[in-house]
Amino acid sequence: MKGILKKLMRIGFAGALSLLAFAPSAVMAQESTVDVQIPVSTEFAETSDQPASTVKLTTDFKLEPLGGAPAPAAAQVSVDGAGKASLGPVTFSAPGNYYYQLTASLAKGENNSDLDEKLIVRVTVVNDDKGGLSSVVTAYHSQSDASSDNGKVDTTFYIEYKAPKSPAPSSTARDPKKASQTKTSVYAQPGLWILLGGAALLILIGLGKRSKAR
Repeated sequence: MKGILKKLMRIGFAGALSLLAFAPSAVMAQESTVDVQIPVSTEFAETSDQPASTVKLTTDFKLEPLGGAPAPAAAQVSVDGAGKASLGPVTFSAPGNYYYQLTASLAKGENNSDLDEKLIVRVTVVNDDKGGLSSVVTAYHSQSDASSDNGKVDTTFYIEYKAPKSPAPSSTARDPKKASQTKTSVYAQPGLWILLGGAALLILIGLGKRSKAR
């Protein structure tokens, strides 16, 4: 009887040791997570004019989870002019593909292209060789492209700004000096009177000579 009890105690002790040996790895596998930041940026298009320091162009970014994907800690961010930012972090605890809709809209700014674009962001989470998780972030123009891994794009959005042009001078505008001369009456110009008087005097002299000749 004592021998059986000893065997049972040994089996129980061995079982307890095996549980202790495997328990830490099980806990680590269960607690493995990876935090992911979604990068975004804005640039001015090649056809864009350089805005003056007084011009404020603010782009709003919004990240929305699709299909039950984990929600980001920060789902909105703004970028002034050309710059970079990130949305998140998003915490993942299991491998898989997770999808998000990324929206960029130009909230402030005059003479801009009214930026309002949407992209699908896919976060691929996999097991790494260290027993943890790693991730890859890619973006696409549509959900079908994201599902088929077709046509990857980056998360840079381009702003087209056109500086306001100064109004062109009117072709009908008149020279102020010419305008003042046009408004002046011909009767108020002494030079004209002298010219007319001289002409009349010459005519009278000519008529006098003709009468003497007769």
